[in-house]
Amino acid sequence: MKISIKDLVESVKEKLAFPKIAMRILRLFEEDDISVYQLAKIVSLDPILAAYILKVANSAFYNFSGKVKTLSDAITLIGFEEVKKIVIMVSAKNAFKVSDEMDRILWEHSLAVAVASSVINQQTRITDDGVAYIAGLLHDIGKIVFKKNEDMEYAPLLNEAYYEGKQAKELEEERYGYNHADVGGYLLQEWNFDQEIIDAVSFHHLNFTLKKTSDFLKKAALVNVADFVVNNYLAIGKAQKIDDFGALFELGAAKVIGFNQTDLALMIEDIQTKFEALREAMKEESE
Repeated sequence: MKISIKDLVESVKEKLAFPKIAMRILRLFEEDDISVYQLAKIVSLDPILAAYILKVANSAFYNFSGKVKTLSDAITLIGFEEVKKIVIMVSAKNAFKVSDEMDRILWEHSLAVAVASSVINQQTRITDDGVAYIAGLLHDIGKIVFKKNEDMEYAPLLNEAYYEGKQAKELEEERYGYNHADVGGYLLQEWNFDQEIIDAVSFHHLNFTLKKTSDFLKKAALVNVADFVVNNYLAIGKAQKIDDFGALFELGAAKVIGFNQTDLALMIEDIQTKFEALREAMKEESE
């Protein structure tokens, strides 16, 4: 008997609990009069989160190396939206906790898609940068749900998708009757994420056409394009790259968001550089 999405998520909920401090911080961002002092005070309640914010703020990603000494300094220099992104990134890293090679691949792919979504959004102006980044970061969280439930026997499917270049979505639907985007959207609903993030994750594998141009589908299409770039031109998530840049412009999602980057090689290099800086900053000290 096949397990429902609800039962699947329930079966791994304890392993994927979103940190309470992180949720408290995200709710704080909804207030209009939030101050640097308030935010620093709450972040300091989670020493690991506080340490990561300082580490990332001092990384090559932001170019403030050595200048950020306190949480207040970090928040002032990089801004509230960047802190919000780091809070979710650190919380997601806990969910993606690396225990094997495929965990590492999934985590690095998600980090790269977050960067790519942000970079592509700067050109297309589909949504706020934070929405683009967070949706990219969490787009494959459903794969982690599948993987955490050992009864799903998901590892062989992941390997087939990675090494043979097959679509995980199609393999999942054939085997389970639903895919990781469906599961990820359900999980984010349970975590009370903003609806625009939920929609972008839930629908990022649609067959996009120009007839589907509503805002929530454009955000999902943005993630789809970023996912394609990372998989196929950076080979972070797939075993092999492709050389055909024209394939991107033929992508339905690219047409939906009006993607017309003239220098793809430069854009891909920018994504690669930013991803590597962020990956380095997010490494555990013991690694």
